[in-house]
Amino acid sequence: MKVLAINGSPRGRRGNTEVILQAFLEGAREAGAETETIYLKDKTIHHCTGCFTCWVQTPGVCIHQDDMPALLEKVREAEILVFATPLYFFTVSGLMKDFMDRLIPLALPYIIRRGHHFIHPMRHSDAWPKRIVLISNCGFPEGHHFSGLEEMFLRFADSPDVEWAGSILCAGGEMLRSPLRDRMTWYLDAARQAGVEVVKEGRILPDTRAVLSKPLIADPAVYARMANAYWRSVGVPPLPEEVARETDKPQARLLLPPRSLDTVRDVVAGMAVAFRPDVAGDMKAVVQFEVEGEEPGAYYLLIADGRCAAYEGKHPDPTLTIRTPAEVWLAIARGDLDGAQAMMEGRYTVDGDLSLLMQFNRLFSAA
Repeated sequence: MKVLAINGSPRGRRGNTEVILQAFLEGAREAGAETETIYLKDKTIHHCTGCFTCWVQTPGVCIHQDDMPALLEKVREAEILVFATPLYFFTVSGLMKDFMDRLIPLALPYIIRRGHHFIHPMRHSDAWPKRIVLISNCGFPEGHHFSGLEEMFLRFADSPDVEWAGSILCAGGEMLRSPLRDRMTWYLDAARQAGVEVVKEGRILPDTRAVLSKPLIADPAVYARMANAYWRSVGVPPLPEEVARETDKPQARLLLPPRSLDTVRDVVAGMAVAFRPDVAGDMKAVVQFEVEGEEPGAYYLLIADGRCAAYEGKHPDPTLTIRTPAEVWLAIARGDLDGAQAMMEGRYTVDGDLSLLMQFNRLFSAA
């Protein structure tokens, strides 16, 4: 069985779409299929001009002399077609749209009734039917953004010549290449299983669809804060309301060395004690803790010149802000709760430089 994957991402192999696609294709190969990936960014595909020359004057042959004729032959030979595209303006990428428009030579101009609808019949009946799979990801944290995209492919597959095998629609796809990507293996395992099922069963089975429908991060607001912090870190101006927001600037007070791990105050003070200057190097950063729950308070760590000091209060310009219930951070400090998993579940939130949070185990690992 031949599986042809069309990757319509302008990033090609470097995109988030590719991460999901290759997991799916790995599963397809495990099930015995032969797979091939076409990267549209590496091909020359001109726009369809709507001239109908391929229907009237040169049947099945387009006026453009580019890479598309060779791709049409691969489409004819494949038994499963995988359309992999990032979500661009609630639909396919421009590269993918050009590819799909240029599939018209494979159809005949006549309009006939098939099933409940009128459609164009296929020019090469021996090359059809096909199974169709859609794979997409988007930068939004919610899955409903894919509704228009999926509907387009469902209409494409609503024909006796085409069989709908299912879709993998990943909201918050940037997480697949983030510092937390090691926590996303469950999703890629499900994408791999989907590849096995499409080859063996002809479709993605309900249990696998249920896993793939789960969000990568439970709270979309957490994802939004992480994304916004990234854009600020690369120089995008903050929103007007962020500029206008007043900053609390109380007099800072140095925290005494910790006496236990029973309070967040002592835990933060203990982080300063456990600081590793050899790991920090020339790092300059401020980690702000805003604590709620049984032990509310505000503390921050100031890292500069190979030193780390712990203070009570709020810093006017933190690099990273952690907002957490006291009991959650205490559980993380004691090792009773995984910090990365707790963040993805929305048990605490972060603003600012997420990469700094990912370095905590190394920065504060002294005995």
